[in-house]
Amino acid sequence: MSSNNSIKSKILEYIKNSEFIKKNNYDRFIFYFLFGLKSQFGQFKINIDTNCLVLSQYPGAETKGLGGLIAQYPKNFEILCFTNGSDMLEDLDPIESASVKKQQFQDVMKLVRVKGYKVFDIDNKTLKNHYSTFKKIDISEADYIFIPNIYDNNIDTVALLKHFKQMLKEKEYKPTLKIIMYESDFPLCVFDYYVNTSSIIETKRNMLKIYYPNEKYPNLVEKIIGINYFRAIKHNCDYCETFMSFSVDEFFAIPVI
Repeated sequence: MSSNNSIKSKILEYIKNSEFIKKNNYDRFIFYFLFGLKSQFGQFKINIDTNCLVLSQYPGAETKGLGGLIAQYPKNFEILCFTNGSDMLEDLDPIESASVKKQQFQDVMKLVRVKGYKVFDIDNKTLKNHYSTFKKIDISEADYIFIPNIYDNNIDTVALLKHFKQMLKEKEYKPTLKIIMYESDFPLCVFDYYVNTSSIIETKRNMLKIYYPNEKYPNLVEKIIGINYFRAIKHNCDYCETFMSFSVDEFFAIPVI
């Protein structure tokens, strides 16, 4: 056993010191390497009394990543969007852009009758300054908390995850809490759960159209839906959403947060 550990240690040390890894991100590499072993491809299920909390970094991220799951179980979800979309519409000033994006978020939530939702009046790219907002959130009853992909190339995603990690250190939560990572700006490198969204894909498409009307964003909705089509290849369905599940301890062990 000790011999095997020694060999593994030497291999990892060699990898860490290689020129390829030095040019890239060692922690990220290790994350892919270790959590690739998690891939079980189980079907994610929600019971009638399951409480799901979604943390979204901007209006629309939640629908990209799990709009189908939300549409299937709207009464099980509370969705919190932490920025207001103030810089998302280039043809509008920040106040007007925020107004439009907040209304879109509310329209999407109403369309599928989500149990609870809120968009905070925090300008994009400033979430790092607003931990006080996170401190007010009650996570004590959540069975699942959904977070965006930790490697999304978005300054507010980084801030959201850092705030969330700090909140987990300070607040009470269920011992059985699971943290579920969803795809928003970038695909997940690996995943261990999926949800068949074939029967609800038109609803997800309509949700996305509110955020990304075709006349303004040609074919963007179909490109987003395309990853659900691609993900379904392995799961004997037409469309699916994929997720990565962590215990709280596993979440704390993830590098680069």
